[in-house]
Amino acid sequence: MRKISLLIIILLTLLACSGKKTPAVERISVFAVHINSIAQQENISFTEAATLVKQMGYSGADVYPYQEAIIPVLDSLGFGHSCAIVHINYLGAEHVDSIDINTPRGFNRGGWADLEEAAISFTKRHNYPHLMLVPNTLPRNATPEDAETIRRHVAAFADRCVTEGIDLVVESYDNEASLCYGTERLQTLLNRSKSLGVAFDIGNFTFAHEDPVEAYETLKDRVRHVHLKDRASLDDMTPVPAGTGCSKIETVLKKMEDLDYQGWYTVEIFGSRQMRSDLETAYRNTHAFLSAYK
Repeated sequence: MRKISLLIIILLTLLACSGKKTPAVERISVFAVHINSIAQQENISFTEAATLVKQMGYSGADVYPYQEAIIPVLDSLGFGHSCAIVHINYLGAEHVDSIDINTPRGFNRGGWADLEEAAISFTKRHNYPHLMLVPNTLPRNATPEDAETIRRHVAAFADRCVTEGIDLVVESYDNEASLCYGTERLQTLLNRSKSLGVAFDIGNFTFAHEDPVEAYETLKDRVRHVHLKDRASLDDMTPVPAGTGCSKIETVLKKMEDLDYQGWYTVEIFGSRQMRSDLETAYRNTHAFLSAYK
């Protein structure tokens, strides 16, 4: 009888623990390419740079499929798999001005179907909770049909991902030529597929001249991942460490925690020339904000 009682207690304890939310301060992640930036700026190895970032307190990393070789290093240091990211050009290689400059040449020049397959395989192989799709921006000579082509592909890919057990998200993108620029365009995409979620980039709503707090209220039911990007000021959209700019990072985080958001918070500071110190500042501020909402 005592053994049965003990077994029941153990099972109840396991059930209770399984339903617990991971503390917010343990869900702060970073773009893996930012770790590369530290390695390049300080002339050290990727492993050394990743060790420094882990020591700062970061728990996860957002990774592109073309970075697969670094995953064993990240795993050995205890980085969680926060999000996979893929850029795909759905209009063909001839639209060279629609290729994102942050993605290696050849990785999204046409062949969208192959890129989708590669992204799905990568996401499943490494057990990422989300796959973030960045569709190409519209070229200067784009037609309404071009925009429709991209929307149709994004919606179809979202629905395909569901069948693969993958959660596809798109972010609020900081380029006026993007179909993900600002709340209205995001909603147009979201209306195409109930499967599609949002990677909520706080600073990119500031870039689109929107209040991130209001944008979150509008999109909160579809938010599954978060990018902590801040902007220097309303007159200077230069990315700065989270908590040092004008993008209401602290206010948005409070709203998210109040509504029981359980995903990752990924720090983003593309373009930083002092990536190590900027990541330290961003982590320190983010940790302080989230510590207040335990």
